[in-house]
Amino acid sequence: MAKVLFAQEIYFPFQSIERLSAYLKHSDNEVDLIIGDEQKITEYIQKTNPDLIAFSVLTPYRNHTLACATSIKEAGIKTPIIAGGYDITFLPDILEYSDVDIICRGEGEQALKELCNRLDSGKDKDYTDIPNLWVKKNGKIYQNQMRPWLKDYDVLPFDDRDLYLNYDSYFSIIPFTQVLVGRGCPYLCSYCFNHGFRELYRSEGSTGYCILRSVDNVIEELRLLKENYTTRYIFFNDSTLTYKKDWIIEFCRKHKEHIKIPFSINAVIQEIDEDIAKALADNGYCELIRFGLETGNEKFRKTVLNKKISNEQFFKGTDLLKKYNLRYSMAMMLGLPGETLDLSWETIEMARKLSAPNSVHAVNIFKPFPGLDITDYGIKIGQYREEDISAHQVPENLKMTAGDGEKVRDIKKKALGTRDMCFYENYRVDEEGQMILRLSRFSHLAIRFPFLRPLIRQLIKLPDNFIYRFIWMATEGLLNIKAHANVPMTFFFKLFLFHRGKKIR
Repeated sequence: MAKVLFAQEIYFPFQSIERLSAYLKHSDNEVDLIIGDEQKITEYIQKTNPDLIAFSVLTPYRNHTLACATSIKEAGIKTPIIAGGYDITFLPDILEYSDVDIICRGEGEQALKELCNRLDSGKDKDYTDIPNLWVKKNGKIYQNQMRPWLKDYDVLPFDDRDLYLNYDSYFSIIPFTQVLVGRGCPYLCSYCFNHGFRELYRSEGSTGYCILRSVDNVIEELRLLKENYTTRYIFFNDSTLTYKKDWIIEFCRKHKEHIKIPFSINAVIQEIDEDIAKALADNGYCELIRFGLETGNEKFRKTVLNKKISNEQFFKGTDLLKKYNLRYSMAMMLGLPGETLDLSWETIEMARKLSAPNSVHAVNIFKPFPGLDITDYGIKIGQYREEDISAHQVPENLKMTAGDGEKVRDIKKKALGTRDMCFYENYRVDEEGQMILRLSRFSHLAIRFPFLRPLIRQLIKLPDNFIYRFIWMATEGLLNIKAHANVPMTFFFKLFLFHRGKKIR
């Protein structure tokens, strides 16, 4: 039995960690969790002496991982450090220029289980040949092939919710529970990791990227959540759950019969036909359907974003949702590479036209995350500096090792891989891109209150400032996040009274 410690920066239940924890525990390994900055994490490692230190990396928290790895090595800790996730999968060179010892590319369950078996073997603990892992050892990096894509997700244990619930009482007040039905997406949008992930697996021989668990398997997980965890709201995280018509219709029927817990899903608007809309309405518990508008200009959407949906299809789909009184949310991105200020205003106007009285808007400031086709496009047209979005945002000849902690911490303040920069900034270097960033601060107001647009057009000519940022965070919180996560006001009271010192997402 190996002891694995998962470490992260913020108080948020990462589904990747819940999934990996369940798989490791099912294989008789011990799993632990620590949340905090690099000092807290390092001190905890010194006390608990795990066999493996693991980070599941989202781009906003990448540099926290790098800083932690350096801090751990500076403390003289020899325990191997592994990092995985979509961000790391697309930036494997990070292994060479950091204090991370191992990276996992692609799916992690089987690779992590095999690694734990090696660490627990009591032999020489050689793990340089495990598929999906790149391993740095004695100055050499072993680059292993990826194992075939797992095709039957019914065999996996359900996510380990107890890992977070037992860690801190904060997790018991989160009003929603995340559930992932499968993996993959059938579309090839240039701004989504799914396209790059599929191509990576395809290049190494895997097929069958889009997979959903059986309806009965999902219903059984929801039954467990209902009976053992008093779950009040299900937030399905899959990119779309309506691309398999028979699946979603069967799910709606069985959910109504056996579960009866409110839920929300992601969909793609052209997938919504009369049968699916009716099934969701008849179910009676679907409180929100989320879909991506992304941009209001049809030509830009189809050519740059590779999202092959017409404006007519958006109007047809939203008309169906309105007909069946289904509440919906449309996500859009501002500051896309190649996007002009006029195109941004067109997106805002399109969102207004598609809106219903109870609809919700999710406005995202586009970020050039690694592994995206559209990021490469932005670099090609000169709107991003490649060094701003590289593996570390450092010169290639700078190798960070123990003792370079100050360099890492300095990078952490500036680079794409930090929470604040990823959530609130636009990395376009042109002035029009920065003006679009300022427009995004007022986007919710511009959609809902068109009479404010002349004033907003003047305000975005001024430099960005803390008032603009406050307007963005307040409207985003009240008009988007609260509705998407079904967050009651009691949550905010509990957060302020008992958990206000915690760093949350």
